[in-house]
Amino acid sequence: MINKSTIGKIIQSLRKEKNLTQEELAEKIDISPNYLSKVERGLCTLNTESFLKMAQVLDFTLESFGIKVKNHDDIDKTKKELISTILSASQKQTEVYNKTVKFIDEIVKY
Repeated sequence: MINKSTIGKIIQSLRKEKNLTQEELAEKIDISPNYLSKVERGLCTLNTESFLKMAQVLDFTLESFGIKVKNHDDIDKTKKELISTILSASQKQTEVYNKTVKFIDEIVKY
């Protein structure tokens, strides 16, 4: 498992590859430059929404962090649609989806 410090260094490296300042990247992902500085130093972590925004801006995948991801070709169409919906959702929508899935999961268990 990689730690916050390693994640921060990778984010900093990816940001610099795109020739972005902390201020520019922070503005694009709706966080403060001070918070981004703390993330890059390994003092804080990003929430899911900010991390996904950063992934779009810096054009990275989880594999950029050394995390192996299953081959998406193996995922059926329904799961791909669900993943796409979740990734494009707002934070509020994501919370609702999460609660709904947990609720349905409890029903299916019986």
